[in-house]
Amino acid sequence: MTNKPEEDTLNSVVDPLVLEIFLFKNNYKDRLLISALKEQAHVVAIDGDNEGSFFVKVEDVDDILHNNFSKDLKEFASTPEHSLSTSVTSIYFIVSMLQNFSKLKYFKISISNSEIYTRKSTTGISFDYKVIHSKIDFPSFCTPEFLEICRQLFGAIGVYKKTPFDKEPYFEIYANELIQKLVDHTDDLEEDSEELNYVSNIISILGTKLEKDNPLLLIVVEA
Repeated sequence: MTNKPEEDTLNSVVDPLVLEIFLFKNNYKDRLLISALKEQAHVVAIDGDNEGSFFVKVEDVDDILHNNFSKDLKEFASTPEHSLSTSVTSIYFIVSMLQNFSKLKYFKISISNSEIYTRKSTTGISFDYKVIHSKIDFPSFCTPEFLEICRQLFGAIGVYKKTPFDKEPYFEIYANELIQKLVDHTDDLEEDSEELNYVSNIISILGTKLEKDNPLLLIVVEA
């Protein structure tokens, strides 16, 4: 896979549920994929989108890639890693997403009619995508001690309630709103405060990709 800037890399604890990917009608492989998806998959059109963008289930995308583009998949599998950076198409990147993001449920396919496009970058071929909805399951990777600290911090900033009569195992919030609430919480903390380090750790868990894309987050805090 080609190298990507750190800001475009998801932390391993982040599980995307819905990703937006961008395909070009004037790119041969993209056009074939768009046509196959529209003809063979159950797609949900996006109201008011003049370009014809749509949502599609991951299972449908996977089936179509293996049924319609098996030759491409075999070619990628047999191509040396150092050669992929100059030969891959969108098919390769989508397959990589299917392999790497096990919780993924839907793709939003955004279609561009632009006649000027390129996926070439200084490091090879890049493939832009945006996280729309994602899950972070804190109990799956946190120690019990740090998990309790996270619950307390989330409670302190007003995004999580933990009472015997009003207790949810999760909460939903947009990434930038959560980051801003955490940053605001640090305004009254001392520079050497341990709590300041905890806030910094949580923001690091979210990572720069989520800060950039601002997806809706499903934050799980109870096992």
